[in-house]
Amino acid sequence: MATNNLKKIDIMRKTFFTAVFVLLVCTTVFSQGNSGLGFNYQAVVRGVDGFVLPKQSVELRFSLMPGQQSTLASWVETHTVITDAYGTVGVTVGKGTRVSGENEFKNVDFAAVHYWLKVEINEGGNYRELSYTQLTSVPYAEVATIGIGIPAGTIVAFGGDVNKIPTGWLLCDGQEISRSEYRNLFNAIETAWGHGNNSTTFNLPDCRGLFLRGVSEDSKNDPDVAKRLPQKEGGNSGNKVGSSQEDAIRNITGWFYAHPRGTAFIDFSGSFSRGDNTGTASDFGSKDQGSAGMNFDASRVVPTGGDNRPKNIYVNYIIKY
Repeated sequence: MATNNLKKIDIMRKTFFTAVFVLLVCTTVFSQGNSGLGFNYQAVVRGVDGFVLPKQSVELRFSLMPGQQSTLASWVETHTVITDAYGTVGVTVGKGTRVSGENEFKNVDFAAVHYWLKVEINEGGNYRELSYTQLTSVPYAEVATIGIGIPAGTIVAFGGDVNKIPTGWLLCDGQEISRSEYRNLFNAIETAWGHGNNSTTFNLPDCRGLFLRGVSEDSKNDPDVAKRLPQKEGGNSGNKVGSSQEDAIRNITGWFYAHPRGTAFIDFSGSFSRGDNTGTASDFGSKDQGSAGMNFDASRVVPTGGDNRPKNIYVNYIIKY
C-alpha cells in the first residue's frame, strides 16, 4: 500500500508540466539606444500538489503574437532552464533560441501592434500552453530605436547612403521579400506594388529615380488616371496606390503655314501666333514650293534633357516594415 502511494506522488510530480502556475513579470530593459536586448520573464513553477518544484529542468517556449486572435507569431523562441531552490525561473525574452518569426528579435515592431505573449512548456515533446497574456507595457528600449508611432508601410525620404538605412526600414527598390518575415509590412501594403511569386513573397515599392504623387481618388487632379499601370506584375493599376505612370507633356496642336516668299504664320491652338516677314527662303524651303517645313530646336532657348523634370535633388526613399 505504501508503495502505491509513493507511485502516485511520483506521477503527480512528473506531470507538473500539465498544471503550473505562472507569474509573469515584464520589466523594461534599457539599452542606451541599442535594441534587441529583450525583456525579463519570471515564473514560479509548481506541481499539481501546489508545492514549488525546486531544481527542475524545464523547457519554455515564448511566442509574441501581433493581436489576441493572431495565429502567426512575429517571434518564437525557446529557453531550457533549471528552477532555483524556490522553484523560480527567470529568462530574458529575446535572448533565447530562435524558432521562427523575424530574423532578429530587434526587428519585432512593438510600436505597430499590441502584442500578446504566449508561454508554453514542453511536455514529453509536445508543447502545452501555460498562459496567453497581453503585454500591458511596451518594452521601451525596443520601441525607442524603431520609431514609436510610425506605421508599417510609411515611405520617407532618407538623406543617408543605402548602407546606413536604420533598423526597421528597407530601401524602396522594388525587391521581392518574404510575406512571413515582413508580415507587418505585408499586412499594410499587401500586393499593391507587385505580388512577388504570388504565394510567399511580395514586392516593395520601387521609388528609384521617380517622384511620388498622391492618389487622385475623386479629385480629378490626374486626368490620365485610367492609363496608370502596375509597377510590378500583380500590382495595382488605375486610381490606386502603387500604380505608375510614364512621363508626358500636355499635347500641343496647331498648324504652320509658310508663304513661298518667306512669310510664315504659326498658330498653336490659341497659345500664340506669330507673323514673321524677316525669314528667308532658306528658312522655309524653296520659293517655288507652295508650302515648306521648318526645323525647331527648343534647346536654343530653354534647358533640355532626356525627361521632363523640375529642379531636384537625390534622396533614398525608405519604407517602414
